[in-house]
Amino acid sequence: MSQPGAPSRIALALTWLVLGSGMVAVAVWLGWTRWQPILNGHPATLVAGIACGLLGFVAVAWAIATLAIGARLDRGGDPDHPARRTPDQIRRRARIRLILAIPALVVCGTLVAALVYARPLPATTVATTALRTQDNIQVIERLSWYEMTPTKQDKTGRVIKPTVALLFSPGARVDPRAYAHILRPLADAGYLVAVLKEPLGFALLDPDHAATVVKLHPEIEHWAVGGHSLGGVSAASFADTHPEVGGLVLFGAYPAAAMTRTDLRVTSISGSQDGLTTPADIAASKSKLPPTTTYVEVPGAVHSWFGDYGDQPGDGIPAGDRVAGQAEITKATQALLASLVPPPPPKKKKKKK
Repeated sequence: MSQPGAPSRIALALTWLVLGSGMVAVAVWLGWTRWQPILNGHPATLVAGIACGLLGFVAVAWAIATLAIGARLDRGGDPDHPARRTPDQIRRRARIRLILAIPALVVCGTLVAALVYARPLPATTVATTALRTQDNIQVIERLSWYEMTPTKQDKTGRVIKPTVALLFSPGARVDPRAYAHILRPLADAGYLVAVLKEPLGFALLDPDHAATVVKLHPEIEHWAVGGHSLGGVSAASFADTHPEVGGLVLFGAYPAAAMTRTDLRVTSISGSQDGLTTPADIAASKSKLPPTTTYVEVPGAVHSWFGDYGDQPGDGIPAGDRVAGQAEITKATQALLASLVPPPPPKKKKKKK
């Protein structure tokens, strides 16, 4: 006759052994294959990965110990409670073990699934090369975003400080460094560019992230926000609820709901071959954007042309020249930023005496 509670104890131990081994394996797998984008991304991903590995190690150790000496501990107690347990006490102990273990299993299983799904798409060399301080561009990496700031000087040697800035949210699971190549020309043109590092690679997990950057730069007079794919959804929501934002640029994206602001300057840039945000999606979402929105469709462009992170599952088949297509994306974005600055008042003509 088996000991009371033994089947559930053994089942839990085996479950934790499998799940714990998976947690350790996922942490090692992420570190081995994606250590660069994880270290250069939002710290939440790094913390979650480390926590997953440590908890997995504890789970494996507990499972092995339970399988080895769990029955003896149930029968004889432990050093603090050496008296022999009755069958009712053992059953009560088993129920408590289940009550505590099941929620923990759900949480740990969810953590593993989230980390596997959030595995970032790494930036390619062309992007990481663009993220360097050189040629009158200063790159500053902060905890949850990086900035590209122009450092050009006027004739007196003073740095010309930017007054217009773009806050950009990456697409889901995309390494934020992947947008450096396509956005760096904006810094060359005199604009401050900040690319957000989103928690676990999802902008919707921190919808007010851009406000942190805005507070840090009181010298900026005109703000625009933008985003790629899911990052564009978050950027649209932020722009619609923050009056200090004057412009919105969408890279293969559209709002989740109809926008209420009509004074916002908006440019929607899409790809004719995009398999994830298709031309049909862009057409269907026009009612959600202000009627004055400018639409730019880049011929031959796919979803992954809006950054530099390799091919993306589910995307379309590109056609044409990627370099030319990305240049068109940059040009349309720069046009939006330029439109935020009001034209100077006309000079008064001097009256003839």
